Amino acid sequence: MSLRRRYIHLNRYRQVVNVLARYGFGYLLDQVGLGELILRRSREEAPLSLGQRLRLALEELGPTFIKLGQLLSTRPDLLPADIISELTRLQDRVPPFPFADVRKAVEEELGQPLEELFASFDPEPLAVASIGQVHRATLLDGSQVIVKVQRPGIARQVRVDLEILFDLARLAQRHTPYGKIYDFNQMAAEFARALTEELDYTREGRNADRFRENFAGDASVYFPAVYWDYTTRGVLTQEYVEAVKLNNLEEIDRRGYSRRRIAVNLARAVYQQVLVDGFFHGDPHPGNLAVLPGEVIVFMDFGLTGTLTEELKEQFVNLVLGIIRRRSQDVLRTIIAMGMVPAEVDRSALRREIEALRDKYYHLSFRQISLGQAIEELLQLAFRYHLRMPPELTLLGKTLLTLEGLVRKLDPELELAELAEPYGRELLRRRFSVRFLWRTLTENLASGWEVMQSLPRQFQHLLDLAERGELTLRVEPLHLRGLVRQIDRIINKLTMSVVLLAFSIIMASLIISTALGAPTNSLFFRLPTLEVGFGAAGMMLLWLLVTIWRGGRD
Repeated sequence: MSLRRRYIHLNRYRQVVNVLARYGFGYLLDQVGLGELILRRSREEAPLSLGQRLRLALEELGPTFIKLGQLLSTRPDLLPADIISELTRLQDRVPPFPFADVRKAVEEELGQPLEELFASFDPEPLAVASIGQVHRATLLDGSQVIVKVQRPGIARQVRVDLEILFDLARLAQRHTPYGKIYDFNQMAAEFARALTEELDYTREGRNADRFRENFAGDASVYFPAVYWDYTTRGVLTQEYVEAVKLNNLEEIDRRGYSRRRIAVNLARAVYQQVLVDGFFHGDPHPGNLAVLPGEVIVFMDFGLTGTLTEELKEQFVNLVLGIIRRRSQDVLRTIIAMGMVPAEVDRSALRREIEALRDKYYHLSFRQISLGQAIEELLQLAFRYHLRMPPELTLLGKTLLTLEGLVRKLDPELELAELAEPYGRELLRRRFSVRFLWRTLTENLASGWEVMQSLPRQFQHLLDLAERGELTLRVEPLHLRGLVRQIDRIINKLTMSVVLLAFSIIMASLIISTALGAPTNSLFFRLPTLEVGFGAAGMMLLWLLVTIWRGGRD
């Protein structure tokens, strides 16, 4: 690392540490060994909650940490509800950057002067965020577009911040008790991957194209087209769609749109993404959704998406079905299959909690059950038992909860589960179809065949180790250390008793021999044998009594 880069890192490190300390997190910094970087200790006067202090600190630290907070707001399996509630309020409090910087960035990315690329380009941004900002423009052929331009220097700043976050994650893993519960290094890696992908606008463009392809032929949903000739990693150009945002209910009503049809089309689109395609919009809040005439739903901003593999999609269905069918054992089995249960978890207590969750839904029909709420309660259960949830599942839970909140605002009488039911039936039909069963059978046979092929080689390896004397067997008895110590004390006492008994027999033999007139001209018989023997026996008896008394106290 160059001297200049070290200097930048150190300055940013001090800034991060001191902002955290100012909001009352100095004790954590002391715990991980960074207390010496704190310039001034916090003396808070305002009675702010932990969640409020964390939100304010992240907002002050800027884009990378705001994105971190937004990601954490989707993880109720990691944080309590009150902190999650605060993190959902995180905002990008950043001013727009000058139009001169916009021009420079666009011309550098696209390789031509702005006037040769666009017939018009509005210098005032439509929207401003920490990563970039959006401008309206017109292409030379008259097409109306929006141009998203990345903030100058943001990639370099994010890179520095991510390196600091990796450092903090390693320290937290090593020096805090939470490091034994959570894998902070893995979390930092997941966040770094997600943020790095968000900085690549070509990925967002590919996401938009994938949604357009998945919904080809569906007239109830619309996804803006991407203009790839005007798109790079730092600039994204998309079709401009004149539509009413879903957060503008007054305008929706004024235009005479049907709220129920909007809610139905939106719900069906999300269920299609989640339960059929396995590729869903990860941030469907009202600002990213709009409506066209005919109650056509427009999705926008494809930076955050979720992907469900076939295995994860099947496990999600198993979780929901386990709750609906009141089978707590199925829910627990699915959670274990996801690899989420640490070895130290009390599974009996976990099963009781799952049964309590099952009882809550016992008298409800499928149409009365909220899928988002069910996942939310599972995530809260995960937080209490430190279960390691797949991040895709937590993002899915947030997406479904956001959907349900939007639908309730649009039409409180609409039953979402009724709309989800056909998709659930289709999943069940697929699961028990001949094609699915045949695929499962062939996959299991292939996996079994691989195992059978590897067994002789592995067995030969064990034989080779045994032949060389390198095969070792290690047995670690659990909860038996106390018993081993107890047995050790008993053996010591028995040994001492045997020694004392043997000594007594020898002394008795000497006494008997003396009484029977054995010759006493040797040196041994001229010693005060009885006195020495009784003295030694007394000392040994006293030692034995002390040992027994101390052993009883252990």
